[in-house]
Amino acid sequence: MKASSVWPSVLALLVLAGMLCSCSAKDGGGTSAPGGESSGQSKGSQGKAITCMFYSDVWADYLYEVNDAFAGESGIAVNMEYYPFDQFFELVEVKLSSGSSDYDVIHVDVPMVAAYANRDYILPMDEYYSDEEKEMFLESALTAGTWDGKLMAPPMETSSQVLFYNKDLLDQAGVAYPSAKVEDRMTYEQLYSLAEQVQKAVDPDGSRSISGFMFEQVNRPYQILAMPNALGAPSIGEDGFTVEGVLNSDPWIQAMTVYQEAFERRISLRGISADEVPSLFSSGKVAFMVGGTWVVDTLKETGIEHFGFAAHPYFEGHDPATPTGSWHYGIPKNAKNPGDAAAFIRYMTIGGGHDMLMSGFPALPATYRNLERIEEAEQTDDFTGNVMRIAAYEALNTGVPRPVTPGYTEYENVVGAAMEDISNGADVTEALNGAVDQLNSAFQKYKK
Repeated sequence: MKASSVWPSVLALLVLAGMLCSCSAKDGGGTSAPGGESSGQSKGSQGKAITCMFYSDVWADYLYEVNDAFAGESGIAVNMEYYPFDQFFELVEVKLSSGSSDYDVIHVDVPMVAAYANRDYILPMDEYYSDEEKEMFLESALTAGTWDGKLMAPPMETSSQVLFYNKDLLDQAGVAYPSAKVEDRMTYEQLYSLAEQVQKAVDPDGSRSISGFMFEQVNRPYQILAMPNALGAPSIGEDGFTVEGVLNSDPWIQAMTVYQEAFERRISLRGISADEVPSLFSSGKVAFMVGGTWVVDTLKETGIEHFGFAAHPYFEGHDPATPTGSWHYGIPKNAKNPGDAAAFIRYMTIGGGHDMLMSGFPALPATYRNLERIEEAEQTDDFTGNVMRIAAYEALNTGVPRPVTPGYTEYENVVGAAMEDISNGADVTEALNGAVDQLNSAFQKYKK
């Protein structure tokens, strides 16, 4: 669940625009760009159709049935186009910045909602949802999909995190498995102590390069923001721009000092990128890992019986805070069929399509009713289902959205760089003050 953090050059945008213009038809009228993912079209009955641009075809197998059900009910056919992550954000920028009317619905990665709204790329959707219907959405998801008091992008799904552990390493160290009950969640201090105990037992001289604990997305704000959030600190001011007195506040300094401590004590090993952590964990090189529920698929491939899970850590004396947020839906400003697009989005967010998709797709829903359905499900021997129960609890009770700001791309880059510097031993206060200075300058262009 990470957002794109680098905007392309003008030349790259022009090349990508050309790619979009050279789409070829396939699968009964759907289209896909060269290098893109699969596409398809549902069967409408009244000659009406909308075209949707989605990130990745991971949803494709689930959406075919849902889109056909929508077409059957509404008479509106749904053309789907899917693009890989490394192209998607650039293609969206090309289309929306040029005022294209090619798409009626686009996937919106949640931290980009405010940016697209600020640039006048997408339409407000308040007229399509009553106040009572908005209350069906998870509060954190509704907040993240809103900018300047307007609902700009209703949520498709959300996300959460759990603490995974490698049973083999804990067995070798003679350490008991942590409880999977949320009321038994460990503090960061307890986690560090346990991780260090396992690490010293299984890799006393460091020759095996085993980390006691790692964040799956090391140095990335999506996961690490949970630490200052858990001390009651916001990630940004309420105006979406203020960072002075926020990022360099005492709670932030305390949280980032604890973050740095894991690296100073060599519980978390330096020189490991976020892309490497999941495979290192599954191969027995990491004892404990805070990770997203999507990690389960990787673990299944390596033997699920060797892994356990517990609730996300917290700071003693404070309420837990966990990362959350995922994909939303938006209507481009110049969409040809905004009313039909809104009907589809309603169907997929609070209607039957949402229930169909979330009953089969392995993601967390963003509505209270379906999150509560998962949380209240009877505990079974199914590893995936039980992980999702904890994740649903966290989304309902402890999830804190990423900063709602038009400058999230800059925020992610600057704060992520500061976190990396801190993990490598930089002075915490100096690093955070430097981030404040950089963001104060970067945000100027967004202020009207």
